[in-house]
Amino acid sequence: MAISLEIRLGIAGTAKNTGKTTTTAAIIDELRERGIPFFLTSIGYDGENIDNITGLPKPKLRVEPGDLVATAEKCLQVSTASYKVLTPTNIRTPLGKISLVQVTKPGLAVTAGPNKSAEVRALAQLFRETGPGVMIFDGALNRIAPMVETDGFILATGAARTPDIPRLAQETGLIWRITGLPAVPKALRLAEQPPAVVSLISKDLTVIKSWPVASLIGENDAREVVAGLAAGYVLADSYLYIPGIVSEQALLILSSAFQQYKWPIFLTFADPIKLLVSGNPVVYYTFLDKILEAGGYVGVLKRVPLLAVTINPFYPDYRFDSKTYQPAFVDFMRLQLQVQKNIQAPVYNVVRQGAKRLVDNILTGARPWEGPAAMHFE
Repeated sequence: MAISLEIRLGIAGTAKNTGKTTTTAAIIDELRERGIPFFLTSIGYDGENIDNITGLPKPKLRVEPGDLVATAEKCLQVSTASYKVLTPTNIRTPLGKISLVQVTKPGLAVTAGPNKSAEVRALAQLFRETGPGVMIFDGALNRIAPMVETDGFILATGAARTPDIPRLAQETGLIWRITGLPAVPKALRLAEQPPAVVSLISKDLTVIKSWPVASLIGENDAREVVAGLAAGYVLADSYLYIPGIVSEQALLILSSAFQQYKWPIFLTFADPIKLLVSGNPVVYYTFLDKILEAGGYVGVLKRVPLLAVTINPFYPDYRFDSKTYQPAFVDFMRLQLQVQKNIQAPVYNVVRQGAKRLVDNILTGARPWEGPAAMHFE
């Protein structure tokens, strides 16, 4: 069954062994079963044969003839599947340039893809020009930044992150809350030409004051911003726009200032991914919550929704007597119920439940394919 839909899907793992690769494999198996085309790549490199930390085998992605994969040159050399190159690109990685290839003989794939937002956009455009389908970008929470270019993502978490179920459920819930931050008023207009640096913007979208910091907002930067705002620049319903990643200490300083001065303004981030990549989501959400309690507002220019969560009860248990890791498991039912209580997105265990409902959920966000006439590869 051919479809003429497209969606850019991210899949992010919170730690090694939380089931990201298993989730990706379950999704592509279900898409194949339905005859829905897909494009597969990674954000950065994710293809070790053996986990470097635990020494336990990692699951691999099996690809089948006809599958389309974007990966780096050296990955093609070590993958057991056979390919033919369809489109080379100029996107460079430490493992060579990325090419879009089509699988000709089944086997195991190793993927390495773009690690910058602009490169993800370029690759998504190449996928779009190739034809309709589900574009899958898999990555990890510590390299999630380019996932802002997706339409939403699946979070793979589990006991390997922490076997403390209440703690894991709380963290997952706060990740969901951060991804659910609302778009600020006039977000679409602001997003047309967002300032390149930290800026205070009036409600009629005029820049009142700016600070020369863009990509990483640190402690000293935050102090300068607070000093400027405290000098009397703040207008009700104005926007304090932060385009880049904000450090934990910087967010603490901003949060404390909002509590002290009761600023009725919108603390505005470019997207929620900037917060997730910054540090501990529990700490970050605590700071944001204090801003809200103080009468401020928190929002984003672009939303990147958390579509679903997959959970994995497995974790590598270190044995001091043998100085090795052994497989261990938490109660999967308790884990799933606890995580589900903390979020309003569906939670799946794809090993036990399969990926049918997960893929149904993904496809509800797909849109009609609006690419050029499809290219056909023989």
